[in-house]
Amino acid sequence: MNQPRLLGLCTSTPPRDLTRAEWLTIARRLSPARVDARVLERLADRSGIDTRACACLAPPYGETFYPADDGSGGPTTTQRMDLWWAGVRDMGERASRAALEQSGCRAAAITHVVTASCTGFRAPGLEMHLIECLGLSSSVRRTNIGFQGCHAAINALAAARAIVGSEPSARVLVCCAEVSTAHFHYSDRLDQLIANTLFADGCAACVVGMSADASQPAIVATHSQLFPGTSGEMGWLVGDHGFEMMLGARVPELLEQSVGPWVDGALAHHDLARGGIGGWAIHPGGPRVIDAVIASLGRPAASGHHSREVLRRHGNMSSATLLFIIRDLLEAGIPRPWTGMAFGPGLAGELLLLG
Repeated sequence: MNQPRLLGLCTSTPPRDLTRAEWLTIARRLSPARVDARVLERLADRSGIDTRACACLAPPYGETFYPADDGSGGPTTTQRMDLWWAGVRDMGERASRAALEQSGCRAAAITHVVTASCTGFRAPGLEMHLIECLGLSSSVRRTNIGFQGCHAAINALAAARAIVGSEPSARVLVCCAEVSTAHFHYSDRLDQLIANTLFADGCAACVVGMSADASQPAIVATHSQLFPGTSGEMGWLVGDHGFEMMLGARVPELLEQSVGPWVDGALAHHDLARGGIGGWAIHPGGPRVIDAVIASLGRPAASGHHSREVLRRHGNMSSATLLFIIRDLLEAGIPRPWTGMAFGPGLAGELLLLG
């Protein structure tokens, strides 16, 4: 059946990986002296992360980008945006070029570019850079999904699906690129210490187009949900020293209460139920988020395996993360349909059904 499908999906990360031990060295440098080193160690141990990539450690930056805390707040927002721009250009080009090659789609055949990033702003932005470096047509239509947080990949895929649905000959390049570590906090607030511990850098790109090839995942549907009374539980604001993350302690509890009924309602639109889903791609906001979603769904702990593995190897790369999990489901040959979920400021949820 001819449907909008993922014709190619590839990922990239900065060239410098950060081990847990190396992270603790940086964490101590960022944290005010009043923060107990044992707190940082406990957060790292509970994060579920062994390694993650960090753009600020790659050339031309390095260990000096984040100096020891002196009360100044660290690099300015301008300096952090320069880091973001260098990182997304590098990762975006590598992942997009690989996705084009995997899909067998010529650069000249791309009709639309959809980009997503919540860790930086610039105009002309990533979409213009991709058009120039990949040799795309100057008439390519451009859409940017900005500042929507960890679920932005689903928003981007929803846009690509709508484009291909209305223009069956369209070929859409989707690129989600994040440099979360441009926004390490100099803070003793627990939520910001947790954000420092969890977030990482990465990029995922895919080509979406009409195809009858059943080996390629079909974008069957997307569903959105705002969870009432939760707008104060998660925030992402522009500050003088980077973007400031606010994470409410109740997020896992709220997800455990709300996700199951929401997913049931969304799946029912497609005559599906939880038991009929072959693979789950749960955005790993952290180990507790994965646990809460699995509990709400009443699924076996193994349903979160691929989410935990991406978290362990890469950390939370914001919008790019879900596509890393989908890539792993694809490479593992997990039977479809798959359900992907991610959550962001609002508190908002986005659901993706792949068949």
